[in-house]
Amino acid sequence: MQSLKGADQLKEISKRLLDEIQDTQRQIFPDHAPTFNNSLKNKIRLMRQILRLMDRYPNMTAKRLLYLLDCKIEGEKFLLDFAKTIDVTDEHFDNLDNLEWIRFAVRKAGNAKWED
Repeated sequence: MQSLKGADQLKEISKRLLDEIQDTQRQIFPDHAPTFNNSLKNKIRLMRQILRLMDRYPNMTAKRLLYLLDCKIEGEKFLLDFAKTIDVTDEHFDNLDNLEWIRFAVRKAGNAKWED
């Protein structure tokens, strides 16, 4: 019964991420600033990476997915600590912001808690 709950959680997470990709794509307009559009495209790219990871490992739990997201966020923080130029840090700040948003969406969609 536990695996069914896990499968349902991953379905909800997948559905939520696909909905968010569609919503984010609707927000991209040529009239917006290029940095804003690039940030939205980066968010879509990161959500697609998460979906590919879920497809590749279908038995993964929501808790493990959250752990992997946290590791990726910590990696971005590590890169920011050692960044030497503004050009490099902009990309990592954007990644960090988008990954934290995705982590929140995954947690909410999967009703996942670290105590589970």
